Amino acid sequence: MAKKTFTLSANIENGIAEGSRYIVTPNVQKVLQEIVDGYQTGIHSFSIIGTYGTGKSSFLLHLEQDLLKSTKNKELLKNTELLHNGGFEILNILGDSMSLASLLLGKLQKTMQSDEADVLSLLKAYYAKLKKQNKFLLIAIDEFGKVLEHAAKHDPEEELYFFQKFTEVVNAPTRNILLLTTLHQNFSAYAGKLSQTQKNEWTKVKGRFQEVVFAEPIEQLLYLAAEHISMEFKYKLTDKNFHKIYRMAVDGKFVAKDFNFDTACKLYPMDTFAAYAITRAIQRYGQNERSLFTFLNAKGAHSVSTFKEVENVTYNLADVYDYVTNSFHSYLNDANSDSTGWSAIRLSIERVEGSDWKEPQQMLDAIKIVKAIGMLNLFGNAGFTMLHSEMTEYAKMALGVEFASTILHELERLKIVRYAEYKKRLILFEGTDINIEEEVTNASLVVPKPINYVDDLRVYFNNRVSPVKAYYYHRGTPRYFEYQLLDHPQDIVPTGDVDGYVQMIFGTSDKQYEELEVFSMNCEHAIIFAYFNNTGEIVQHLYNIQKYRYIIEKVLVDKSDRVALKELTQLMEYEKTLLNKALSESLFSFLGRDVTWLYKGEVRKVQSHRDFNKLLSEVCEDVYSLTPIINNELFNKHKLSSNISGAKAKYLQALLENSDKVDFGFEEDKFPPEKTIYYSLLKNTGLHINGEFADAPTNQGIKTLWDACEDFLNSTREKARKLSELVKKLSAQPYKIKDGVLEFWLPTYLFIKRQDYSLYGENGQYIPNFNIELLDLMKKHIGEFKIKAYAVDGVKLQLFNQYRKFLNLGDNSSIKGGAFIETIKPFLFFYNRQLNDYAKHTKSLPHEESIKFREVLARAKDPEKAFLEDLPEALGYDDDKLKDENAVQDYCYVIQRAVRELRGCYNQLIDRIEGNLIESLGLESCEYSEYIKEIQQRLSKVKPHLLNPRQKEFYQHVMAQFDNRTEWYQSVSFAVLGSPLDRMTDDQEPKLHDDIVFLFKECEQKAVLSESLNYKIDEKEEARSQELESKINDILSGDNNLDVYTLMRILQKRLNND
Repeated sequence: MAKKTFTLSANIENGIAEGSRYIVTPNVQKVLQEIVDGYQTGIHSFSIIGTYGTGKSSFLLHLEQDLLKSTKNKELLKNTELLHNGGFEILNILGDSMSLASLLLGKLQKTMQSDEADVLSLLKAYYAKLKKQNKFLLIAIDEFGKVLEHAAKHDPEEELYFFQKFTEVVNAPTRNILLLTTLHQNFSAYAGKLSQTQKNEWTKVKGRFQEVVFAEPIEQLLYLAAEHISMEFKYKLTDKNFHKIYRMAVDGKFVAKDFNFDTACKLYPMDTFAAYAITRAIQRYGQNERSLFTFLNAKGAHSVSTFKEVENVTYNLADVYDYVTNSFHSYLNDANSDSTGWSAIRLSIERVEGSDWKEPQQMLDAIKIVKAIGMLNLFGNAGFTMLHSEMTEYAKMALGVEFASTILHELERLKIVRYAEYKKRLILFEGTDINIEEEVTNASLVVPKPINYVDDLRVYFNNRVSPVKAYYYHRGTPRYFEYQLLDHPQDIVPTGDVDGYVQMIFGTSDKQYEELEVFSMNCEHAIIFAYFNNTGEIVQHLYNIQKYRYIIEKVLVDKSDRVALKELTQLMEYEKTLLNKALSESLFSFLGRDVTWLYKGEVRKVQSHRDFNKLLSEVCEDVYSLTPIINNELFNKHKLSSNISGAKAKYLQALLENSDKVDFGFEEDKFPPEKTIYYSLLKNTGLHINGEFADAPTNQGIKTLWDACEDFLNSTREKARKLSELVKKLSAQPYKIKDGVLEFWLPTYLFIKRQDYSLYGENGQYIPNFNIELLDLMKKHIGEFKIKAYAVDGVKLQLFNQYRKFLNLGDNSSIKGGAFIETIKPFLFFYNRQLNDYAKHTKSLPHEESIKFREVLARAKDPEKAFLEDLPEALGYDDDKLKDENAVQDYCYVIQRAVRELRGCYNQLIDRIEGNLIESLGLESCEYSEYIKEIQQRLSKVKPHLLNPRQKEFYQHVMAQFDNRTEWYQSVSFAVLGSPLDRMTDDQEPKLHDDIVFLFKECEQKAVLSESLNYKIDEKEEARSQELESKINDILSGDNNLDVYTLMRILQKRLNND
């Protein structure tokens, strides 16, 4: 028979060592089950993650052995048909610091005896070969972390791309391939030094692997050790005290309650404390099973194998100390999380050795006890306890210390160990010059006992919040009650994420309870009152805290005594823990004597957490009775997560663009968050069916929310209201809807009802269009938006239809948003886009009503009010008058006339400018195409250099060529006014007429002057010219204007004849 062996490591390429035995633990079974279940659901790639020495490689080897065995004697996978009904082929690869492609290629080329260089083609050919043989391919890559480390350092993009292609081949549903990789840490941990973009790609690759945790709990390691010891060693349990030690470990919570005594017996000669401590040490400082079996198979000093059975001696905690310090010497000498604990043990041992003992054996026994106490504190959990008497018993039964009580008392006297009340166990103590117990007694004489203690209690009370479970289950809305410590009740309105309060009232007078009853009766909010009848224990803990604080602040003034400071701080923290425990126990006492619970003046029975949770749900059902039922935790919360905020943007986009499609156009076979929210708000409530919105929900769960919004909308018929008022209403009782729901619901409701109201933004500006930018602004500045529902009374409806007739639109039976916008938009477009500045401001209109009509359009902020109220009033038509059909027709005629006059007023301005020019210049024709030639002919001989700048600009505009008269007059007027003609005011018009004529005549004079420069005469003729000039001057009238005009005409005729 082959001898059973133990090896420090396993290599999947070398196979299983001869004589080895594999112990299948519950964790191994769990890991295998996860892999099988995952494969059956379509997952083909797995990462087995576990720290060093947990047995991952051995797991792969024994799984391989089971798959290849033809017999039924299998250790791991009893039924291989769970993976495949046929044969199996194993491709074992040991990870190395090289690319995955190179590792795979080398292995496949060797296996296939091929020179093919394309690794994926070779893998597919290999699988095709196996498929013909009805074989299943298992690819096992051990030490896969080395491959990932290489990938992170050398061309990560290329490596990650290959990972993706490789896993695509493996994960194909039609292929019977299973990929198992082993890692020592999480897949993402290898990407620490990559860029963010590379990390994103790394995460994408990680998603192609299902992670399986391979970590043996301490109980399973103990089970492994027990099995090994029971097979390898032939110890016979004869120690009558062994069960007592086991019970001490279980009752003191050093080991788990379910730790089996049979397992503990198999661990003999290790006692339960020692077994747990050595296993904990191996987990922390070693490599799990690997180090555990190293310990179990060790020979020589401090090992289990050399244990000699002696009465009242086990392989104990002192032996564990010796083994750990010897085996993990280098690790313990380096800085680590337990350095302080190990240092304390060594220091305590040195102090023992340096003390005076009557007998050498006493010192040796003391050292054993110090080692045991050190191990207990290092490897015990925070809740572990071991009374003074129990430590004495352990020393007698396991350490072989006969006079354990005497030794312990001496260690305490020497201040090497002390019993820590706050921990309920002995601890190693460095020693202090202060007598802590004496100082506590002295502090009692100085520190007064608390009287008005609520403020002090509040400092040490751990803030807590209680969720309301039953209410959440039924309505889907999470509710939270916050605890408050008060000396008098307060009527506080819960806001934000807090939905109610548990006010813990500590009475200081006899009448306070009666006052509390009345206060509670009149309180309408979600507030439960807990009146404390008995506060003795609570006050005592508070008093102890204040004494410890006094000693720290007043006695340890310079804080140089670190030991005393540390001890007092720990004592104070312990008292704080006891204080909070006392408060909790008083609240939920089974007898219910310490606290009286009140809600709305009634005493409520609360003797357990169950009673308390029931009361919380009743309060929520009472106070928040109209909260809608929305069972979707993705958005039914106070604050949306970043993921759901992204989903909200997609949901709103679908709402705006795809509301006419079934399910908003979401893919039928996929359920992203935005689609599930759509189902919760719209589809399941009956509000959106087959691409259409319904008039009301069919689901009663959301009807309270719908009705609240409808009531608010109806209240805006007479006067617009802020949307923030609706949010405030829905955020308060009896609704108190979570902000996350409102972020989705409010835009949804407003979009559904968009035909029934007008929306106004900042400064009352009307908003006709619904878009994503508007919703974003609305979320950020909800207080700036108002809505007003459309009125539907008879007179307004009749007037509304007259407007539609004016625009050649059909009658409507009601005023709806779409029809309203369709009706008013042409009028607003006419004023804002078709009228220029002159038409918007001139008063040169034939009828006063046209000016009034224009003024109503100019200041219209509320379209409904402007067209259905302000405009009729401005034109002199009240409601009574508009009941007459003839009056309505007259009203419509007035509007038509106003539109015509406003449209034509600018052309009439140009007509007036034209008429004045023709008359003033004496033009022969009234047609633009003819008189423009005459004008430009009269100025054709002007020499521009003779003109001043203003004349020159005017001349250039006059001589410019335009196809129509409007453009020509605009151009000429611009030269005269220095600004566009359509911006001219009424008082500028007369001056414009005069300036155009004046500038024309000035240019015309320069034309004559220009022409005269072309004539030359001799000296003889010069004399005659002067004589003629004198005669002409004698016959002139003396009217300068008339004389110049006459002379110009004469000159012009002469020049023309020439």
